[in-house]
Amino acid sequence: MKQKLSLALAALLLIAAAAVASDHEKHGKVVRVDPDARVMTVQGKSGDQWEVYWTETTKFRDNLTAAELRAGDEVEFAFIERDGRMWATSIDREKKAD
Repeated sequence: MKQKLSLALAALLLIAAAAVASDHEKHGKVVRVDPDARVMTVQGKSGDQWEVYWTETTKFRDNLTAAELRAGDEVEFAFIERDGRMWATSIDREKKAD
């Protein structure tokens, strides 16, 4: 009985933690990229601009690499907010710059 209760409690805590740490998503056009600093500026359709940082754990979709990102690319990115910054968990290039 104690084991079932412990497993149920652990599952509940995992679900709650996943809900709190869920990623947010945004999309827009890349304005500038600094691969050395691992940051890009992305502008949304309403003119908002975001500084988006990535790490070695960020997933670049469809074989994209950070070195291939260019100003003018349209991207969608999932992120978490930590330490006042947007940290990308995944980046997907929707359209390559002309």
